[in-house]
Amino acid sequence: MNKKLALLAVPAALVLGGCISTSEPVQIEHYTITAAPAPAQAAPATSQAAGNKPVLRIAGIQAPHWLDSASMYYRLAYQNSAKVAAYSRSDWVSPPPAQLLNLLEDVLAASGDYKAILGPSDISNADVTLRIELGDFEQVFSSQNQSAGVIDATVTAIDNNAGNIMAQRHFHIEKPAPSADAAGGVKALSAASQAFATSVRDWLEKLITDIKRSPSAAG
Repeated sequence: MNKKLALLAVPAALVLGGCISTSEPVQIEHYTITAAPAPAQAAPATSQAAGNKPVLRIAGIQAPHWLDSASMYYRLAYQNSAKVAAYSRSDWVSPPPAQLLNLLEDVLAASGDYKAILGPSDISNADVTLRIELGDFEQVFSSQNQSAGVIDATVTAIDNNAGNIMAQRHFHIEKPAPSADAAGGVKALSAASQAFATSVRDWLEKLITDIKRSPSAAG
């Protein structure tokens, strides 16, 4: 197994035998999602077109308690797919749901499709609300040397003006890790985060366009 992963499971006998010093402080590596937002689209041709754009609110990203922390999780699926572990010397600077929310806001704002992007605490009126439930955000190993960053999330779009659900979609994103360690997992999950944000952007854009073109919307 990769040496960095092996450090997570050092036999207790070595520690008790004094081969490993416990007096030295453990250095923790802190990581962020490094995905970049998509380039902004061209400005609308007329002010009327800009005025027709909806206001979007992202009502936060809900996640299980174990994911809503700074721990960086991995899973050795080739050994036991039900067992989840956390890197002991690497973590996130902030919980993944918070970082993913910031990235999604940037990508949607850069699209130019919305008059404004509101956060969960903004009390201003919005035309559409996105509710996101994050089910998985981890590095999954299919073998000792191969792994991928995996994101599972369900996104619900709500029409606040009509008071009903526009649509709901489940997203499953996997991106290969360039190395079998925490740094490789960060790169894979950053790529998966970018792909997730872009997929949500494209799905929502088509959804809103189709609703505007529907006979009921015209009436």
